Amino acid sequence: MDDDTQLWGGVGLIVVGTLVLFAPLVLNLAYTTLLLSAAVLVLAAGSVLIGLSRRGRAV
Repeated sequence: MDDDTQLWGGVGLIVVGTLVLFAPLVLNLAYTTLLLSAAVLVLAAGSVLIGLSRRGRAV
């Protein structure tokens, strides 16, 4: 993957992870533990993709 794909893919995963993370609070959904676990994994994957892209690195 090129840098732009990694960066924007990571941003997209973080947005999706955030929506899934706060969905049980807003919608009063069941399976909260499962949704929160999935959200943390998606957020971690997005962070890894942003970290792998050259544009997302601090140095």
